[in-house]
Amino acid sequence: MPTISHTLAATVAVRHGIVTHAELSADGVTHHAVRRLVERGMLVAVHKRVYRFATSPDTFESRCAAACAADPFAIVSGVAAARLWEFRHTWRPDVPHLLVGHDRTPVTRGVVLRRSNVINDVDVVERRDGIRVASPPRAWFDCARDVDDGRFERLTEWVLDQHCTVPTLWDTARRLQARGRPGLARVKRIMEARDDWQKPAGSGLELRVLKALERRGIRLVRQYPLRLVDGTMIHPDGADPSIRWALEIDHVTWHGGRLDAQYDKRRDRAARLAGWQVERVTDLELADGFTVVIEQLVALHRQRAAAIAAA
Repeated sequence: MPTISHTLAATVAVRHGIVTHAELSADGVTHHAVRRLVERGMLVAVHKRVYRFATSPDTFESRCAAACAADPFAIVSGVAAARLWEFRHTWRPDVPHLLVGHDRTPVTRGVVLRRSNVINDVDVVERRDGIRVASPPRAWFDCARDVDDGRFERLTEWVLDQHCTVPTLWDTARRLQARGRPGLARVKRIMEARDDWQKPAGSGLELRVLKALERRGIRLVRQYPLRLVDGTMIHPDGADPSIRWALEIDHVTWHGGRLDAQYDKRRDRAARLAGWQVERVTDLELADGFTVVIEQLVALHRQRAAAIAAA
């Protein structure tokens, strides 16, 4: 039974067990030996002249690495790239979504194939494991065709918070704005609905609350810079500077510790000393009665506005 060199073995290990026929041949493994390895179940044929060593598990990453090995110009994009980047607010596909040029005839088995006439160097990130994945802004754009408006809006806020700036997303959208491109209308709709100066919502729940208040006529500034009397700057989740009213949305599953609660109380007292009213709601409250909490916040905002007007 043929053996492979330590160099190739190291490459295969990093690449989730994926190896090409050309690599085996260059390592001295004959075509006949490759066929015998496949027959004996030691190699699994994934694509034409692309194999996975049976000792390596069949994972999403191995499928992506195999697809990239089968077509050196293909990139993993859309929701598949979102899975690799660990984006939130998308769904997790089981097979690679490949983006290729219109002039390519790539692998078609076990993948979702998408074509584009615009794939630039800035769109591609070469991973150490052999996977060519779409850059975060390109992956974001390509997700627009596979999710609805609500999910794409939450995804946009998350990507802005974690990976990109507003100008970067707009540059990507303009570069890809060919007529009829899938997802383009959704990208424009979501990006045009937000002000460029707006800081991204820190969570999907935060965005949902802010949108619900906006539908009731209350538009809060996200992550508003509020300076306390000691000069410290804080950024509440939402704020109406005209009446000095702020909203914080706490996720008790990771924000519920005693020290965190004490810190929040101190910060809220400092905000009151600066003339602000701070309201806090939790994810558990919102889960139990979202509409009721929104109505309460609307009422509190109106009370604050009336008090400021009467002062």
